[in-house]
Amino acid sequence: MLTRLPELPVYNVYPVTIVSGRGALVYDGAGNEYLDMYGGHAVTVTGHCHPRVVEAIGEQARSLIFYSNAFDVPHRRALCEKLIELTGGHFAGAFLVNSGAEANEAALTMARLVTRRKKIASVTGGFHGRSLLTLSLSGLDKYRARTAVDGAPLFPHGVILPRNDVETARVVLDASFAAIIVEPVQGLAGCVPLDADYLRALREICDRVGALLVFDEVQCGMGRTGAFLAGEQAGVWPDVATLAKGLGGGFPIGAALATARVAEALKAGDLGTTFGGGPLACAAACANLGALHDEGMIANAAELGAYLAAKMAAIPGVVRVQGRGLLLGAVLDRQASDAAEQLLQQERIIVGTSAVPEVLRIMPPLNLRRDEADRFLAGLTAVLAKGKE
Repeated sequence: MLTRLPELPVYNVYPVTIVSGRGALVYDGAGNEYLDMYGGHAVTVTGHCHPRVVEAIGEQARSLIFYSNAFDVPHRRALCEKLIELTGGHFAGAFLVNSGAEANEAALTMARLVTRRKKIASVTGGFHGRSLLTLSLSGLDKYRARTAVDGAPLFPHGVILPRNDVETARVVLDASFAAIIVEPVQGLAGCVPLDADYLRALREICDRVGALLVFDEVQCGMGRTGAFLAGEQAGVWPDVATLAKGLGGGFPIGAALATARVAEALKAGDLGTTFGGGPLACAAACANLGALHDEGMIANAAELGAYLAAKMAAIPGVVRVQGRGLLLGAVLDRQASDAAEQLLQQERIIVGTSAVPEVLRIMPPLNLRRDEADRFLAGLTAVLAKGKE
């Protein structure tokens, strides 16, 4: 059962009011506890209200809540340096924004500025945000259709390529393309990893034709798949990588990380944002990255993700499990939305669904504990068993 709030009716909202959270647990107004295997839409990578993030936000709020990019602020500089360090120095600079869609818009703007070309490619199943440009490049038909006017695409230079099809990519991508944008592990499509060979082929093709390779790591980045960037697991580095969701520990912030080739082609005025890189957001992100690293959460995502995947695959009613780390899709033998509602109402466990009706998305905090994983597995087993009675 869903409910309506006094907002524009653009969200389906469950009849539970969340008022607080710690780690992988959230609580409603009556004090009932829920296990959050959805992570607030893959946002709370270090758990709800991580003490280091809470303290950093409070301390920064007491000194300076906001100043624009017209002046340097210490946390902004520190965050950019930390992101470059965590990616092994592959990138030369970061452009800080407020969301994943904005990060992807910035990445694609960089590509067109650097190459002076119009065309941009994406792949089936990809999802890159809800701005008009990113929706126009969605590899999910229903989202891309929302930008069409009288059947004509709003952005006429977008090309959707078939996922994991190397030969088509070699034929289609040429010197007229500014970029191709892909999620190394597709989130909304049901947690589908792109083939490593395909990602390597895209790198080679982009190098040959002079296009930029953009990795949308908004959902699969920040350690969620068992490496800081999911593309690392294929041994492929893009020209631009985008982050958001988990970057600020729940505080809105995004980033587009660019290589020297891209950075050196930009000048003052090419990109801009009022609130991007604000002191509060950067303080939260710095603390969040520190917790992620110091507490071994990326390794935990790899280890506990493998455990969950193996255990879920053995549950009657689960057809297969796809994804990587703690970005997992459980393909069910029934509608995932029904199972998600039963998990919420009967087991007080929160999970996500996807663009594929049979796929549950599992995206918990990366500091999820083994006993919490077992609680989820028991709840899923119980719900799927009841559905077969």
